[in-house]
Amino acid sequence: MTELLDRLNREHRALSRVLDLFDDLLDGFHEGREPDYELLCEMLEYMESYSDQVHHPSEEDIFDRLRARTNESYPVLDLLTKQHQLLGQMNKRFRRSLEGIVHEEVLRRDEVEVQGRELVKTLREHLDLEETEAFPLARERLSASDWDELRPEASSMEDPLLGSTQQERFRSLFRHLAEQDES
Repeated sequence: MTELLDRLNREHRALSRVLDLFDDLLDGFHEGREPDYELLCEMLEYMESYSDQVHHPSEEDIFDRLRARTNESYPVLDLLTKQHQLLGQMNKRFRRSLEGIVHEEVLRRDEVEVQGRELVKTLREHLDLEETEAFPLARERLSASDWDELRPEASSMEDPLLGSTQQERFRSLFRHLAEQDES
């Protein structure tokens, strides 16, 4: 019945691992080490190409269904929808800053670090809100037929961190996550 929510939960766990790696890279950046900019940009590309284009729209389908089926106001869903938009903007801003550093633009390291930290913090809070409030609400309030109707609407695109597709595109990210598993 809640196959879609189970998929979204798995994707949240994968994204949490990416955020752990982000924290490690930002810690090194803070200490004055040059991070792997290719890896950072790859991580942001993953978040932009999969999270913003597939994952968040799947969540929005659930939120829309909840709103339509129950005719209730859900401030938490409205907040999450706004955060989806904000996260996309924050991601693009941070990515532009990183690309600027790579292209030798003059940018303050502390400002770039703040952008990264804000993105990670906001994403963690967002994931927590979905897991603790929105998803339980959906499990409780949506019927089996709602979930059946949502299934065809959900993208069939596989998360590149969880499946076998597009691994080449995110090869550095795969390698670093595998190294995390080994340590």
